[in-house]
Amino acid sequence: MVWLPNSHSNQKDIQGMFDDYVSHNIQFGTVNIDSRWATNFNTFIFNSTNFPTIRDMLDGFRAKNKHIVLWMTSMINTDAETYEYAQEHGYLFNKTIKWWHGNGRLLNYFNQQAVNWWHSQIERLLDTVGPIHAFKADGTDPYIIEVLDPRVTWERYRTAYYNDTFQILRRLVGPEALIMSRPVDNDLDFSPRDVVFMGWVGDEDGTYDGLKTALRYMLESGRRGYVGFGSDIGGYRADPNAGPLGRTKELFLRWTAVGALSSFMENGGNGEHLPWKFDNETTDIYRSWVDLHYKLVPYLYSEGTKVALGRNGTLMRPCDDIEALFSHTYFLGPNIFVAPVLKDPAAGQTQRIWLPKSSTNQWINYFNTSITHKAHTFIHEDTSRLDRIPIYIEQNSLIPMYYIDKNYSLNAFKFVLWGKAISNEQQTTLFTRDGQQWLLKFNRLERLFTAHLIQQYDSNEKQEWIWKFCQYVNGKELCSPKWMLLFDKVSVRLDVLV
Repeated sequence: MVWLPNSHSNQKDIQGMFDDYVSHNIQFGTVNIDSRWATNFNTFIFNSTNFPTIRDMLDGFRAKNKHIVLWMTSMINTDAETYEYAQEHGYLFNKTIKWWHGNGRLLNYFNQQAVNWWHSQIERLLDTVGPIHAFKADGTDPYIIEVLDPRVTWERYRTAYYNDTFQILRRLVGPEALIMSRPVDNDLDFSPRDVVFMGWVGDEDGTYDGLKTALRYMLESGRRGYVGFGSDIGGYRADPNAGPLGRTKELFLRWTAVGALSSFMENGGNGEHLPWKFDNETTDIYRSWVDLHYKLVPYLYSEGTKVALGRNGTLMRPCDDIEALFSHTYFLGPNIFVAPVLKDPAAGQTQRIWLPKSSTNQWINYFNTSITHKAHTFIHEDTSRLDRIPIYIEQNSLIPMYYIDKNYSLNAFKFVLWGKAISNEQQTTLFTRDGQQWLLKFNRLERLFTAHLIQQYDSNEKQEWIWKFCQYVNGKELCSPKWMLLFDKVSVRLDVLV
């Protein structure tokens, strides 16, 4: 997801950002339009001066298969055109609150007439501009404590706010609708775990301390059972000591790596976040991390769906071994291990990394599959390059990936066995974005890979999928020769297998 700060919430700048990402061949799936897009905060009416042909712009985004996110909160300002009506009808809590965008009152989610009226505003918005993918539900919910109503705790109010925002979009848009909201921020839970799958951990400084804080909140979100989340790449707040761009290119790219190796990769905030504004090297490295993230989307989507359905896990689990204390290392899904680098690169620089236990007792270097390491030991890894951070894949993992070199329509899979085939059987689950659940099975003795369709869930999409089986081993990529359609019980016999 890409976005500009609210000082650029206008059609010209947002369309320009969109076009610039396209012209630099940097992929993105979602555009977020930040606060100040409406006539006043949470009126749900686009400002026609700043967005003269908003429907045309958003239709253009949708035509290119981009999702749309709009910022919102549960606050209505006292100078908004909807305030008087809402106040006269008793739809607001009876306390004016000073918040970061002025003076306003919170919507009373425990008044059904108030909720019905609120929903009618959202429905009118979608009728006017077309469907959106999500609201970015920003954090006005803690202000409820200023209302001083003992019947309405922060927990009760935030649960109502985020749940209602999630459910109204699901009803109006369909099962793919989401909300973007905080999981853990300032060490506090914000959103209910069962409604936030594209979380972000709040507003951090554009410094390495800011990156450490973001990682701390992300890893704590994982500990507490939130499924999917990320952080503002480069930090939301600009660093006044970093020069006119508000952050250094080194910090920006170290954070980009962490963003790519999160389930939700998003980039925006104050100061400069557009990679081409730094230099060509930054643009190229940023693009390479975006491409890596896209390759991992089938794995992230499948593993995230599994834990969401089971309500029993997270996509970003901290390594809590005592040897990894303060390292910020983490598991991305069950098979990938990531070691963030929290300083600028330097010649000859290495980082001491603890590799935890694995089911096969070995980890493979993502960037060079000829390098394997024993599990449950320390290693020293080269961190002198700005375009790399240490990533390891569990030996013998079967991981579904997109083959973006084939095309960017994201309908081509590589089902990748990492490392030597040491187990007689290996399997994993694939969930596709059109609601299909597949069982992928590899049999070493029969040299056979098979895909079985398990279930079809409701979906607004229908896709035709193609695939290859590949083995990444000894620095080589060994793949089945032909692209095949994905259908029930399709299989390929493997002539070459290590």
